Amino acid sequence: MRKLSVRKLKPNYLNCCIALVLGGVSLSVNAQESNIKLPVITVYAEQNQKMPESFTVINEQNLERMGVTDMASIIKYQPLVSAPQTAVGSGNAWDGSGTSSYNIRGVEGNRVGLDIDGVELPDAAPEPDSGKGNSFSSGRDFIDPELFSQVTIQSGTTNVSSDGIGGRVVFKTKSPQDYLKNGKKIAGEVKGGYSSADDAWFSSVATAIGNDTVKGLAIYSHRDGHATEGEGKLPTNPVNWKSDAVLAKLLWNISDYQSLGATFDFYEKQTNRYISSDLLSSLYPKGAKQDVDGQRIRYSLDHSLKTENVSLFDELNTNLFYQTTKSDNTTRAFYAGRAGNGNRTILNNYTEDNIGINLGAKKQFSLHQFNYGLNFSQQNSDRPWQQFNADGSVTTQNRMVKSKTNKYAAYISDAMQWEIAGNPLVVTPGLRYQFEQFKPENNNQVLTSAAKQAQISEKDNAYLAPSLAISYEFSPNYYSYLKYNRGNRIPTAAEMSGAYDPGRGYSIIGNSQLKKETSDAFEIGLKTTPIDGIKVDVTGFYTKYNNFIDYRMLNVPIAGDSSMTYQLQNMANANIWGGEISTRVDLAQFVSHADGFSLALVAGKTKGNAINIAGQKSSLNSVQPEKASLTFAYDDPDQRYGLGFTTTAVSDRTASKDVSTANITGATQNYSRVPGYVVHDLSAYWKANQFMTVNVSLNNIFDKKYWDYASVGTLTSASLIDRATLPGRNIVASLAFKF
Repeated sequence: MRKLSVRKLKPNYLNCCIALVLGGVSLSVNAQESNIKLPVITVYAEQNQKMPESFTVINEQNLERMGVTDMASIIKYQPLVSAPQTAVGSGNAWDGSGTSSYNIRGVEGNRVGLDIDGVELPDAAPEPDSGKGNSFSSGRDFIDPELFSQVTIQSGTTNVSSDGIGGRVVFKTKSPQDYLKNGKKIAGEVKGGYSSADDAWFSSVATAIGNDTVKGLAIYSHRDGHATEGEGKLPTNPVNWKSDAVLAKLLWNISDYQSLGATFDFYEKQTNRYISSDLLSSLYPKGAKQDVDGQRIRYSLDHSLKTENVSLFDELNTNLFYQTTKSDNTTRAFYAGRAGNGNRTILNNYTEDNIGINLGAKKQFSLHQFNYGLNFSQQNSDRPWQQFNADGSVTTQNRMVKSKTNKYAAYISDAMQWEIAGNPLVVTPGLRYQFEQFKPENNNQVLTSAAKQAQISEKDNAYLAPSLAISYEFSPNYYSYLKYNRGNRIPTAAEMSGAYDPGRGYSIIGNSQLKKETSDAFEIGLKTTPIDGIKVDVTGFYTKYNNFIDYRMLNVPIAGDSSMTYQLQNMANANIWGGEISTRVDLAQFVSHADGFSLALVAGKTKGNAINIAGQKSSLNSVQPEKASLTFAYDDPDQRYGLGFTTTAVSDRTASKDVSTANITGATQNYSRVPGYVVHDLSAYWKANQFMTVNVSLNNIFDKKYWDYASVGTLTSASLIDRATLPGRNIVASLAFKF
């Protein structure tokens, strides 16, 4: 089929979008005001209007209308959020592929927190073999969007109720109440869908039953597909995958003031892929076959208590949980090495178990609104490795020291409110304390010398993190805020105990004496509805980061290494600043006969730099290019059907030397320019009747060939870059029956 062509638009389109909408805001301020409220319109995310933070919420309805199928597509229209992916492993045959985390405002990996219903997803494990501290072979892609009622993106250093320095993405699972509406005692949904980009089929079934006292929910979701087809010149390596997800909940409303809930949350994805020889070293001339089995299981008990007779709290929420995750990776290949030719099999696994309890309380007292809580968890991590060699021998050596980490945290914030000139002023100080005990368990089985074993020992870490937010409403339609957050990230078990010690004169090891990474984040924002029909959120931010962690070649090798030692070190400090805007316009307020028509714009830009321990300065390659998405939509006033046309513009970016990360080769890499792009998507929904709903998304309508900088910006392999092109024209469709 002949491809459609479209004139290349320069990323200056981004600036035009902002000028267009802001110009419309300024021109319409003088328009006659009306009492008509902004209707529900097709938007793909919405800022929380009166919170002194950058919160973006994507609800279930918009997840469906966007055609979300995986972790990456959740945030495809967010300007300062991206999802780095790898076509194959980031340098080694056994690394696997997928999405390891999110990049928010220029920081990524474990610097960004991810949780489901308040339970942390497992840490992303760095690649000790390739010496890339912020590039991961075992990620946190253990989610199925079908199980979520909403996804909340918290940009920047989070508030005191959670740790982290780069933001947080919170996944909230569905509950029986989402189905048992309008007095229903039984409800359900059957859904099916297809995604052409990876030839994937999707099906799910959900049922909820209950009354005012007891409610239950069960959801099963299945997906199976193949390799994502890009627009590269090289053939796509074949991939077959399937996933299964189960969510079961039971809710008991003991009284009007007390409830008890139980949750079972299961996800498993199995992937079989072939990796061609051009993506591997010359030691694997026939390529490799890889099987990956990733699994996450969570059990939770939740208790909620509301009371007016307890002096310590008005509301107390308790969450007791156990979560176990694994990523089993088996790679088979023909090996052509000095030890002799033959087949080699590598078993590279990562496991993490987490058990804990979260307590959160609220108390209203006079002018004070207290939020406080306690958290405890115990995390057990291991990364066993076995290599079956061509000569029949077996090499067994963990890629990290097996470890146990105990985490204790306490936090409190107090929102104090006064009236200034008849409008509310809220001052919210907060404080978080966290203490962690790291305990390695098998040093002598992983590392070959006493000097190396000494690098990984028991370690206690702790921090205090204060915060302050000040908000003021100039009027009911103008909400402004200024805030400061101190953030801290204690190194993960995989960072402190990661190891690659092949016994060939060199090693790449972790470091339990790493300092914690810290951030000082400042943010100013204005959230306003200047007149009926227009809503604008504007945010500016600046964050200073200290002690970024990455691998570094030591000046003197550790005893046991004759040639070199790479070790995780606190490499550099960094500064990131920028701004973002979100605007919604109900066109019916300004144009006759335009009921249901709307415009929505989100746009953002970030800059950053770094300075390492040697005083060298550079840009920060994790900072993403500027981006804007403009949606023109129509929603039937009765919400029976609707259309949304979204144009996304991203500027070009070329990575350069980055002193905050390791350079194993010792030479400056010549990175390729990642060109900017403009792509257009069309989405539609149709509620045929009260039972049936159709959602269709036609993505990249004009079949644009483009790349995501987050995934390819620092790649140097032409084969990897070519195979990492994003999908051309593709469709995502789903059909749902609800009763």
